[in-house]
Amino acid sequence: MYTPPRSGEFRHRVTIERRSTLRDDMGGVVDAWDTAVGPVRAYIAAERGGEEIRSTRASGITRYDVVLRIPTADISIGDRMIDETGAAYDIKWVGDLEGRGRQVNIIAERGGLND
Repeated sequence: MYTPPRSGEFRHRVTIERRSTLRDDMGGVVDAWDTAVGPVRAYIAAERGGEEIRSTRASGITRYDVVLRIPTADISIGDRMIDETGAAYDIKWVGDLEGRGRQVNIIAERGGLND
């Protein structure tokens, strides 16, 4: 059974970013990360660590369970989350484990593509 975090556990402030195409000052097209949601309060807890092979070398990966205290949000796999320290997390799953529409649950990884 899922138990949501308590109010005092939402200690972090995060922003959700989405890759988009923007115009620069010269009128050219630039691929960049643009803010989609936030900043919002979040609960972040490390789940487990691991390794994966990238460019023929081992790379450390840490998974995180994240809960955002917002009723709904347009967040999808492929977006990234930035915490208050500037660390980037790859968003791997988004849902509502509580099923009541009061929060957004995210599984995210650090040490992957967005680092």
